[in-house]
Amino acid sequence: MESANARRWENMMAWLDSLGVATSDLPVECRRTPASGNGLFSRRSCRPGSLLFSIPAKVMMNMMTLKPYYPPQTVKSLSAMQLISMHLLIWRPEGDDDSKDVLFGPYISTLPREFSSHPLTWIVWSKYLGRPCTGGEDISLQWLPPSISTELQRLYSRFLDDWCKVHSCMMQSPVSLDGMHRLAGIDQTELVMDFLWAWLNVNTRCIFYRLKSSKSDPNNLTMCPVLDFANHSPDKSNMHPSPNNADIWNFAPIPSIGEGLRFFSKDDVTIEENNEILLKYGCHSNKTLFVEYGFVNEIHDAAVGIDGEVDVRDVVEKCFTDPHRSHVVKDVLEKEGYWGDWVIFSTPEYARPSWRLTTALRLYNLMSGKDDIEESDIQIWRDVTLGKRERVSESNERSCRESILHICEVVMNRAQRRLDGLVTCSQVQQSIRTLWMEELLVAQAVKDSMCRGDGF
Repeated sequence: MESANARRWENMMAWLDSLGVATSDLPVECRRTPASGNGLFSRRSCRPGSLLFSIPAKVMMNMMTLKPYYPPQTVKSLSAMQLISMHLLIWRPEGDDDSKDVLFGPYISTLPREFSSHPLTWIVWSKYLGRPCTGGEDISLQWLPPSISTELQRLYSRFLDDWCKVHSCMMQSPVSLDGMHRLAGIDQTELVMDFLWAWLNVNTRCIFYRLKSSKSDPNNLTMCPVLDFANHSPDKSNMHPSPNNADIWNFAPIPSIGEGLRFFSKDDVTIEENNEILLKYGCHSNKTLFVEYGFVNEIHDAAVGIDGEVDVRDVVEKCFTDPHRSHVVKDVLEKEGYWGDWVIFSTPEYARPSWRLTTALRLYNLMSGKDDIEESDIQIWRDVTLGKRERVSESNERSCRESILHICEVVMNRAQRRLDGLVTCSQVQQSIRTLWMEELLVAQAVKDSMCRGDGF
């Protein structure tokens, strides 16, 4: 581990010790990895199901642990995402220095110092600085698949919404913290860049943590020391959190700052000394991993089938070429809740279009060639969506299958064109190539399924 990272890790250990967390016998530690930056590694062998580390509630950064240090109107007006991001903005370390926050400074100091490889950074740099992001990635945005660009724009909108609320809150109810003096001396653009750093740290590192009576409350999240260093693996995860009482009993009383978290080795895994501790971020597609976290899962063996999906909304909308018919189709699909979110996907076992996609295509093909659209026709389609009948008609199914084949061909052709033009000279460009390769392989798998006559 580099000297600065080693020092910051040791400082965090000392801070945790001062708060009653015994770290001298901690079986895990931070180390530098060649491919993933910092990682979490075992210091000794750990049996299956054994406790790796325990993090008490008071050392985690979330809405409840920050609440006592901000005006009530500030806490009330901000979400957990916004409040934690604002705190990090205020206490961002300057240069290579450590954070001066007396509450969480040693922890904040261990967080990543920059996110130049994250795609959101490319957009913010372009919008606010008028130039591409550093690192030679000036072609990255224009080379992204359309569905990735759409999701990235949604992420950018979330970021802007959070920034506007945080900035408005800070202007209306100035926070009386020593760290605020640093912000007073920087211009608006630099302030946005600092908030981007803070926001990405929260968005890429927060985990679910039960703080509210409703399990689905968006404020059930926290930043967690030590766990931050665990890298993602889609298939080699060897650690999992233990559920707390609130999760087990659902309506059990929840302490004001939560119950803390404990992390165990998996029941069927022995973690040997010097093994990396890996965590699965969730069952996410590469699209989600890339947009939210800035990385992708590699495609190892496409011959055995690929787990992937492609959002084909842009292709489908271009297929809806008849203005009159398309307008009616959109109106009906929106009313019935089937507009958008159209994907094709594959697993090692099968490949097919999503139900939402086939539903939209059945309606569109039902109306094909008709001058007048009768309510009775729409009702036939609606009966299929409700499970009252298996299909609209045999001819409608054939037309729907042909539409899916056309969509697959469009996706495959554009993916191949991009792959032929991509030069993989960096990790970022390799990730973009993986995204296009996934689209190609998924579309090919769905096309093959349609040609075999597989059901959908």
